[in-house]
Order: sequence, then C-alpha cells, then structure tokens
Amino acid sequence: MATLDKIRKLRASRPQTGGGTRLRGIFHSWKDGDNIIRLVGEFLETKTHFIAPAPKRSERGLCQAVAFQGNEKMSPVINCLNWDVQKEEARQGGCPICRLHAIAQQVLNDDCTDDEKKLFEKLRRDTGPRTLLKWNIIDRDDPHVLSVDDGVERKVLGFKIASIGMEAWSDIEGIFDQMGFDISDVEEGLDICVNKGHNGTRVAYSAQAVIDKSTKPPSAKVTPLTEEERQLSQHDLKVICGKHVEAKRIIDALHEDYRELLEVNDSSEDDEPPVDDSGPDDEVSKPSAAKKAPVQPSADESPADDEEAEAAAEAAAEADDDGDGLLSGTVPIKKVKRTPVSEDAGSEKN
Repeated sequence: MATLDKIRKLRASRPQTGGGTRLRGIFHSWKDGDNIIRLVGEFLETKTHFIAPAPKRSERGLCQAVAFQGNEKMSPVINCLNWDVQKEEARQGGCPICRLHAIAQQVLNDDCTDDEKKLFEKLRRDTGPRTLLKWNIIDRDDPHVLSVDDGVERKVLGFKIASIGMEAWSDIEGIFDQMGFDISDVEEGLDICVNKGHNGTRVAYSAQAVIDKSTKPPSAKVTPLTEEERQLSQHDLKVICGKHVEAKRIIDALHEDYRELLEVNDSSEDDEPPVDDSGPDDEVSKPSAAKKAPVQPSADESPADDEEAEAAAEAAAEADDDGDGLLSGTVPIKKVKRTPVSEDAGSEKN
C-alpha cells in the first residue's frame, strides 16, 4: 500500500491537462546552422548557474558528479537564488554560487600568487550568473511536441521553450529596434533565423530577420499566426522555468574546497544580488507587447527532468567553452577581508 500511495502522490505532483494528457519535447534545442523560429508572447528573464562537471572539457565543475545521478539528481543548470524569477528582479536570496563569485573577486583584488590568480579567475568566471531569456516559440523546422495520453504518444502542433543567451539577444534586440514594432506580435510578428556556429574557440550565436525575397525590394517576412497556432496555449514560463534549489542542497553538492571556502568566509552581511558576467552592459529591456496568444499552465515535466536538464547543460557548456579545462585544480582556502558589495543584478559585465 505504501508503494501505491507514493505512486498516487507522484502522479498528483506532476502538472497535467484534462484527461491525463502530458506534453513532452517542449524544450527547444539549437541545432548547428540555421534555426528558423517564430517568437510568441513575452520572454522570461532568468539568471542561472552551470554547476555540473563537463567531462568533454576535463572540467570538474562546481559540484560533485554524484549530485547529478540517481532519482534525486540536480539539474546541471540552476536558477540563481539571488534572482526573483517571479518578479524578474534581483533579491538577497543567499545564493552560495554568487557568494563564491564575490569571494573570488575579492581574492583577485587582494595580493595573490600567479597560480592563485589563475584558479580564482576561473572560479570567478564559473560562478558568475548567466542571463537566459525563456521564450515561447514555434520551431519552423519541427513545430511538433509529443502528447502522451495513457502511454500513447502522438505528435501535435505546439509551442516550445527556447533559451536565448545574450549573444543572440543582442541581434534580436536589434531586429526589434530596426522594425519599430513587436516582432513577437500575433499579427505583425516575424520569423527570425538564429544561427549556431563556431568561431574557432567556442560556439557562437547570431540572429537576423527572415527576408521575403518575393517582394521588391526584399523585406522582412511578416508571419501572422495561423488560426490553428492562435488556439495553442503558451507554456507558463514562470511555473516551468522558475524553480529554485535550496541553498543547503547546493552547498552540500559543492566540491569540498568550495564548501571550505564558504565556511572560512561565512558572513550573512555579504549576501548580494547577482552580477551577470555574460553579456553587454545594457540592461535587458522587454519589447512592448501586442496581442498575445492565451497563456495557460503547461502540461509538461518539471524543470528538473532529463529533457530540459540535457538541453540546458548543452547550452551552458557551449556558452562557457573557453578552453580552460586544464585549470580545474582545487582552490586554496583563503580568508578575505570582506566580500565587496556587487552591483545591481540588472547590470551585466563582459
């Protein structure tokens, strides 16, 4: 009976639509080359940390490998505790990863050896929060998701959730500015092409509007949503992408030297909002919203499920692929004078 009770509890905890139907395959994965997508609705601004090992780059990561195994495994990418996803603003949430970031910055500001400088520069980069914009999209190459009803899967038209980093966003924001209207609008919106390429040292992203070559002169191709697309329910981004992991669980998963570094420099006074090291200095501004498709809670897996975790880990590893795999040694345990107060979370550093 205990097993049956647990099954019922697990079933009740998973988001569902009427009739027990669930959706799978809602997390978009960027393929190499061109990706034609249609943005729909408003994006959700998130601040995240990539905390898992990256064996392909000989990276031990911030947390131990065992934390990403088993039934209670953590996601390789977690939301920053110093970022309120619901309000999309900085807060003092006691994020241990941001705390490590601030400690590393203070060590670099003080006198340190060349070896220490290399290790703490890497720690500073690894612990800086990254901005990811979560957005409902129509994937023009594969616009379908999987509907699972009583174990039977079938493909249906549906929105996917894309994670857009600041490199691609810089181009997308430029399209908004150039067009002068909301390119995610139901009526006036455009298809855009996001290109995933390689610049020799890392994966690079760029974006441009899809051009309609049948017009004279050629112009951006306006793609009003079809009647069928208008009937689709957008995924509730805050519900799906807004989950936080408890600080204690994060600390317990850290490598021993990082835990010791936190303990030696423990101080409640130094709980700061995150400073994003991943993009330009400008704040992320939301484009003005036009008419939107109806928003409904999504019937998908929780954010910790394998599907999103795999896509998020791939994206984070690519974004951070800076060739520093040989600098994965343990950091010396140093006591800093006082962790500096960081700037507002809205400002982003290069």
